[in-house]
Amino acid sequence: MTPIPFPTVDLRAPGWRHHAWTHCHPPTPATTPCWPAEPPPPVDSNLVVLPLDSPNWVPGTFPPQPFGTPVPLHVHPALIPNPLNPSVPPLQWDVLHASEQARLYTGRGIIKRANLSDGAVYPSAEKIWICADEENCPILAYWIDVWGPIVVERGAGARIIDVLDAVHAYFLKPLTRRDLTLVRRSKSPVNPDPIESLDRAAFRRAGDCYDLYEVAMREYKRIDVLGTFRKWGGVRPVVFMDGTWRLFLNLLPYEVPKIA
Repeated sequence: MTPIPFPTVDLRAPGWRHHAWTHCHPPTPATTPCWPAEPPPPVDSNLVVLPLDSPNWVPGTFPPQPFGTPVPLHVHPALIPNPLNPSVPPLQWDVLHASEQARLYTGRGIIKRANLSDGAVYPSAEKIWICADEENCPILAYWIDVWGPIVVERGAGARIIDVLDAVHAYFLKPLTRRDLTLVRRSKSPVNPDPIESLDRAAFRRAGDCYDLYEVAMREYKRIDVLGTFRKWGGVRPVVFMDGTWRLFLNLLPYEVPKIA
């Protein structure tokens, strides 16, 4: 079986990158990207990824496209990774908490409430599929391959709040017996006691959430298997050769500022 990447080691080491790809299926037009042409930059590099030939870029694209370039899909700038520093996303949000607690970190260094009623993508879409950014978060890619994609549906066009609510609900679903079996089977020299690691993550979740501690600890949640990867890192759009598209989610292992 595919080993589960351990959430507290260097997930960008070559060995872990291999795990992220071993569960992928053979390429087809529905799984072969055609836009954007360039791969996403490593988030942990903190590199500026702006277009080399232009100081400006098309809003809502990541990797950012040179200004004036026709693009098939725009994502709201609050939802994408930060083009200036992908490790500091515009939307500061712990996916454990409700979407109303998300805050916007502006280019002036000001943190304010985000307008969650804005459309999530342009052209607007009634249904959005969200997969995992396996380039930057292999452990998320592993589990989304097990659980299936995050699906956002709204007849009048998906808004930012619809995306965040779907992500929040997805990760707060209880772990199934099958999930726990996969966790137990992931025992390795790097992670000799996977259940102990799961317990630590559950204790941390119970201490950070707004439920009574006894209620929060009644069962494991999906978010517990991700360890410290709870901070929203952004979604990037990808269009495939068959004309379909998806958003790819990244989570970061950093703390989110606690702001009222």
